[in-house]
Amino acid sequence: MISGKQLLPILIGAALGAGGWMVGRKESRRGNGASSNDLRDQFRDTQEQVAMLEKENASLRSLAQGGGEVSVPQEMITRVEKDYGLTFLSNPVFHMIAGEELGYRVEAAIESRFGPQGIDDRQEAWRLLGLLREKDELLHLLSAVNSVGQLGWFDEVSGEAWVTDQFDLKNIPDQALMLRLLTRVLLNQRFPAPSAYPGDDAERSWEALHEGAAAGSEARFFAESAQRIGFLPMNENTAKSRLLLAMPEFIQGLVQFPTVAGRALADSLYVKGTKDLAEKLANIPEHTFGIVLPGETARGGKITFPETEDEIYLRESAGYLGLRLWIAETGDHSLAEEIARDWIKDGYLLFADGESSSAIVWEVELDSGESAEKFESIALHVIAAMAGKETVPGLGEIIHAPGERFLRILRKNARSVVFLNTATRETAGRDW
Repeated sequence: MISGKQLLPILIGAALGAGGWMVGRKESRRGNGASSNDLRDQFRDTQEQVAMLEKENASLRSLAQGGGEVSVPQEMITRVEKDYGLTFLSNPVFHMIAGEELGYRVEAAIESRFGPQGIDDRQEAWRLLGLLREKDELLHLLSAVNSVGQLGWFDEVSGEAWVTDQFDLKNIPDQALMLRLLTRVLLNQRFPAPSAYPGDDAERSWEALHEGAAAGSEARFFAESAQRIGFLPMNENTAKSRLLLAMPEFIQGLVQFPTVAGRALADSLYVKGTKDLAEKLANIPEHTFGIVLPGETARGGKITFPETEDEIYLRESAGYLGLRLWIAETGDHSLAEEIARDWIKDGYLLFADGESSSAIVWEVELDSGESAEKFESIALHVIAAMAGKETVPGLGEIIHAPGERFLRILRKNARSVVFLNTATRETAGRDW
C-alpha cells in the first residue's frame, strides 16, 4: 500500500507532468512562427499554469499529510435521505484537513472550475465594469470567504466534503454543519453540476438552490435542538462576517445570494413536499432570475455580438443578479431591484484593445423602454463617477478617464443599453 509520504511525490509529479503536457500542446498549436504577442500570451499562460499547479500541489501535500477521512454516523445519513426522499448513490466522503490548508484546497477548486485563465479574466472584466477595486484579487477574495473561520466546505468539483481539524461531532453546531455538508453531497450525487462550465449566471443559479437547500437543512436541525434541549447557536462566524464587510458589495452579494434567495426558494418548495423540490433540482433555472422570481415568465440568454477580429478573452453574462448588484453599487437598492426585474438578457465581451490592454463591452436588454431609460441614466452617472467628472456626459459621448481609459454609454435600440470601457478612443467610437 502506498503511504502518505510516497503518495505526495507521485501526485506532485503527475501534476507537473500534466502541466508540461498542456504547455507542450499549446506550443504545438501555436507553431514555430509565433508573433511577439503570441509569445507573451504563451509565457503568461505558462506562468498561470505553474501558479495553479503550485496551489494544487499544496492541496495534495495537505491531503497526503492530513487527517484522513471523517466517519459519518449512519443516523445522519438516514436523516438526510429521509428529509429529501432520496438515497446516496455512494457513501459520502468527508476529508479532514488542517484549518490553515483549507484555503489552498478552495483556491485549487475555484481555478479548476473556471480554468487557468478564467478567474483572471473575470477579475479584469469586473474591474472594468467597476465592480472590483484596483487592488482586489478575485481568487483571494473567493477563497478567503470560503475558508476563513470555516470548519467545513463542500467541493462541487469533486463532490466531496472537507472539514478542518477543529471539527468535533460532540458539538451541536458541528453536527449541524455535517448535516449541511451531507445535504450538499446528496444533492450533488443526485443532481450533479454540469460537467462543462455552464456560464456564470447558470452556475450561480445551481449553487443557490443546492446551498439554499443545505442551509435549510442546517436551520431545521438548530430549530429542533432549540425545542429539544433549549440550544441556540450563539457563536456565529464573526471572522467571515468581518471579512465580508471589508469586501466589495458585489462580492458580498454573490456570497449571500445562495443563503438568502436560494434558501427562500428551497424552503418554499420543501414545505410543499420533497417531490416539488426534487423536480426543481432536476430542472434548475438557467438564470438567477428564475431563483428570485420563479413564477415569472422564463427569460434569459446571452447577447450575441457581431463577429470581430479582436482577440476575445471572455464571453459571459452578468444575469439578473449581476445587473441588480451593479445598479445597487450606486446605493439605490430599491431601484436596482425594480430595473433588474425587467432583465431579459445581457452579455459582455472582454477583448484585447491596443498593444497590451483590454476593453469590455456590456449590453443589457430590458423588458421595457422605461426601464432602459432609467438604466441609461444610472449608467451615465456611473461612468462620470468612474472618470472623476462632475458633469454627466451625454448619450453616446466618449469621456476620457484616468489610466488612459475611454468610457461611453450607447442605446442599441429602445430597450437595450450598451456600456463601454476601452483602452483606445477608436474602440470606444465603434458602432456597437
